[in-house]
Parts: sequence; structure tokens; C-alpha cells
Amino acid sequence: MQHCSIVIGSLWGDEGKGHMTDILCNNQKNTVNIRFNGGAQASHTVVTPDGKRHAFRHFGAGTFSSVPTYLSKEFIVNPVAFVFEKNELEEQFGIKPTVLVHPGCRVTTIWDVFINQAVEAMRGKNRHGSCGYGVNETVERNKHRRYMFRLRVKDLFDEQTLRRRLTYIQDEYVPMRLKEEYGLTIQELPKEYQELLTYPENIEMSMFYIREFLESVETIGDLAVAMKFDNLVFEGAQGLLLDQNNVEYYPHVTSSNTGIKNVMTFLKGTKFYGQVDIYYMSRCYLTRHGAGPFKNELVEKPYENINDPTNIPNEFQGALRFGYLDFDLLVHEIQKDLKNLNVSAKIHVVFTCLDQVDSEVKYIENGIIKSVAASEFLNVAWSILKSKIRRLYKIHATNGETREFLISYKNEEPWLMGA
Repeated sequence: MQHCSIVIGSLWGDEGKGHMTDILCNNQKNTVNIRFNGGAQASHTVVTPDGKRHAFRHFGAGTFSSVPTYLSKEFIVNPVAFVFEKNELEEQFGIKPTVLVHPGCRVTTIWDVFINQAVEAMRGKNRHGSCGYGVNETVERNKHRRYMFRLRVKDLFDEQTLRRRLTYIQDEYVPMRLKEEYGLTIQELPKEYQELLTYPENIEMSMFYIREFLESVETIGDLAVAMKFDNLVFEGAQGLLLDQNNVEYYPHVTSSNTGIKNVMTFLKGTKFYGQVDIYYMSRCYLTRHGAGPFKNELVEKPYENINDPTNIPNEFQGALRFGYLDFDLLVHEIQKDLKNLNVSAKIHVVFTCLDQVDSEVKYIENGIIKSVAASEFLNVAWSILKSKIRRLYKIHATNGETREFLISYKNEEPWLMGA
């Protein structure tokens, strides 16, 4: 019987989805790692026991376990970012990952990236919290009424037609998009972006990266993938609070379904009948990288041992923001996402970074800040969650950044740190 594991970020992202995906891919045979939403803006860090470290963007977090990646239809492909990361993996680690791609994946162009970055920079203090990878611009361009402005992987193979479409995008779409959506002309953008958007070599440079991308992937559909592999590990991007339908947080959201919705569509379309396990991820404290509301945000990080070399301060998202673990928010988001569940499944909740907290873990329950000894954290978490999350099977914690540090709470059995 086939098996399906789904890894979902429960909050604003950065919860350890790459870590959990690496664990799941390392423990199973004949496995495929499926990226099913978002694009190159989603960075998932994996650290292996032998010291390899990489923040995966276009490749699944199971890559270090030699598991192939499948970029399903709702993943947004960025050929430039793909080639840069492919070269980095080969040069640093000597690996050439196998990548399968759905022909219907939308394709990000360099103009999407430059428009995104220019507009976000001009917003100043009113920034939306974008990563600057042009994901929303890609989504909006692919909705345009003119077919020649839209671009999917299947459109990349005919070079003559592709070159014409890229020319249309640079010469016609870019000024149209700036004017209609933002009320701007190219001349009103920062000088750097004026030059980038109109650079004469943009077309040929794009063609070069697209060729490199196509030479490195195999196009395939969902059904063929489901028939080829026994174990499907779905790796979600970003978190439930950033879902495109989360009206409460708009416009500080992402242009994708960040929960199980896309996976349910995949499973239904391929008539999957095997076992399903869903892993909802959270750190033992809250983080948010980027602008937007953050109830109960702290002025400083809650624990001295917090160390995050991946989410460093940057021009578009600023510095990482912190809060105490909020069980009210966590339960609300998981319950809401489970309304999309249309198969029988076992539900897991995974708390990462337990090694980074102090001797006591502070958390919010029923709007009240409480604390518990770190050695008793999973006992308390289980008592809070077991009656509130439908079909909760187990909870887990990670006590370090590599795969051997996963700890599972076995139903009603008492749990102690290090057990």
C-alpha cells in the first residue's frame, strides 16, 4: 500500500518544514519529494549528521537523501533561481538531483522579480513583507487575458515562439502592469530598476537560463508520479497564516494555498488510496519574517539560545520577529485547515527548536501567558491539543537541527527530555 506524508507550516513559515521533510524522506524507500505550492521564495534549511547544510528553494528538502523532487502544477518555477541552486548543489556537495516538473507549472521571469522588488522598495514602511522573488507578479501575469503574456513550463520548448513571448513581456506587459496596477511608469522607478527592466540582453539571458533549466528536468504529470513511487512526501511552503485566502492578514499573505488543499486535489485526481499522515509544524516559540500583524509580538527574542543562520535580516523582510508559542492561534489554524481534509488521515503536531528554549517554555493558552519546565513541555502540549484537534495521533519535538534528534510522544505515555 502506498503512503503519503504531508508537511505543513502551521503559522508564518520558518517552522522547520525542511527538517521534517528530510526526516521523512530519509526513512522511506522509493520516495518522491513533492513541492506543491509557492516557489523559490520558500527556503527550507536541512542540516545532515555529517555537516552538510543547505537552504533548499527549488529542490526538495529530501535531496540529501537522494530522493527525487517533483514540482507539481501549483509550484512556481523560476529558471534563473533553479540554475543558480543546481550549480551550487553540484559545486558544494557534488550532487546532481533528479527533478520532475509538471508541464503546467507557471514560470517566473526576471521582469516579475524586478517589478516585485522595485514596487516593494518604493512602499517604504508600508511594505507587504514580500521576499522579492516575483511570485505574486508571476501569478497575476498568468491571469492576464492575453495568452502571449502567460508562461508555463510547456511553453518553454519552442524557442522561436518563446523569444517572441519574452519580447512581448518586456516591451508591452511591463509598462502595462506598472501603469494599471501601481500607477507608475518605468521612469518613476528607482534608476537601478529602470535599467534592469529595459536591459537589451534580458531576452537572451532568459533564454540561456531556460535552456539550462529544461536540460536539467523531466516533464511529467501527477498520475505518472503517483504510479511510479510508493511513498509521497509533500513539502509545503510558508505557513497557514500566509495563505492567500486568509483575509484577516491581507495584504501580508502569499499567492498560494499553504495548507492541505492542493494536496487533497492531487490525491483525488490520482485516486490515491493509501495511508495519509499530516505533520503540522511549529517552533517552540513563534517567528515571523516580514511585515504584517503579529499579536503578542515580543521586543526581543524569548530565549538566549535561539540561533537562526537562515533567516538573516534582509532588505525586503527585515529582521526575524518573535513571540511566545500561542496554542490558541496554532489550534485555530490547524482546525481551519483540516476542513479541507477529504481522506482518512492521522494528524501529527511537531514542535521544532526545543533545544533552543530555556529551562522553562512560555506559551499562551486561552489568552493567558503560562510556563512549563522544558522537560514537561510535550506532556503539557499533548494535554492541550488532544481534545482540540480532530484525529490527533501523535505529537513530536526536535531537540537539534539534524534528523536523529526527532522525539515522538507516544499517546498517553509520559515523556521526559532525552527519552
